[in-house]
Amino acid sequence: MITIIRGRDSGKAKELLEAAQEYNAAIITQNKRSFLVKAHNYGFHDVEVLDYDDLMNDNYDVNKPVLIHNADKMLYHMIQNHYGLDMIGFTATEENE
Repeated sequence: MITIIRGRDSGKAKELLEAAQEYNAAIITQNKRSFLVKAHNYGFHDVEVLDYDDLMNDNYDVNKPVLIHNADKMLYHMIQNHYGLDMIGFTATEENE
């Protein structure tokens, strides 16, 4: 599993885009339009980007791997909107490939 954990403005999105291109994966993000602008600014014009609405409306290919941009935000969104819980934290394990 690819795990990218660093501070803001450290190149995480670019690294995620590079991984998406390498593995022919789609990227799931909260704001598709904003992420596509970022992708184009980095020179990535053929990466598939999905948002939470795409997931809810079954607008994705189940055979294509996915990478999640800001997984913490996605997890918070899911926990709050689908289960009504107030997520105040989580842990993550960075595994060696």
